[in-house]
Amino acid sequence: MSRAWVIIKRMGRVLKFLFVCVILTVCVFMLWRIFSTGIPKDIDTLMPNEELRLAYAEKGKELAIFTQKYDEITTAEHNYGYFAVPKAVFIPELDQAQIVFRYNNSTLTSLATDYSLPAAPDREKDVFDVSLVFYIDLTPENLEDNDDIGSENIKEIRVHPDDSVSERTTLYSFYRYSFDFDDELDMQQLIDDGLLISVHAEFYYLNDLDYNESPYGALSLYHHQRSNRAVKISARDKKALTE
Repeated sequence: MSRAWVIIKRMGRVLKFLFVCVILTVCVFMLWRIFSTGIPKDIDTLMPNEELRLAYAEKGKELAIFTQKYDEITTAEHNYGYFAVPKAVFIPELDQAQIVFRYNNSTLTSLATDYSLPAAPDREKDVFDVSLVFYIDLTPENLEDNDDIGSENIKEIRVHPDDSVSERTTLYSFYRYSFDFDDELDMQQLIDDGLLISVHAEFYYLNDLDYNESPYGALSLYHHQRSNRAVKISARDKKALTE
């Protein structure tokens, strides 16, 4: 066997080894990205107030909690991939809702570009205002105007969170918000009467907070034409509700 052939075989083995290393590196990176989007345990757990604790103590697993299938990530051209709500649950009989809100580090970079800021905001600080907007049908006899958001035929009620917790990972900022809207509306009655059209989560930059203007991002978490899905209370939820 010639020396040149030996060198070629060795180079082939080296290239094969490098190729395998590149593939493994890509796979590890992809797995890391996938798992890093996972919701931290504390954020993934129900945030109970006294009313929710009492209701669970009385009804246990019979307490009705539901979610719907919805688009979890903003996809508009001006905010593509900026924001996500990977979890949203409603407890109509208590007039409560809880959502998990997520954005990544690149969202802050994009925010700096969009608002011509000298640098991206500090990711350890709160940057966004998050609220829920309930759209209520004032003309239930006419179903054709239900998509006419902003018209006099649809009433809008904005609800702000009563409590929140947050956690940062390497790539993401996570928030869990709890909303108690019994003073503003009766969700169960609105659903039963067929008057609740939809519920949107809206996100505004705190330094550009004007509810008369379009939000920086929004997601539809509930719509009367989508089916409800019962949410089972996890072991972590149960622990939080009974502590």
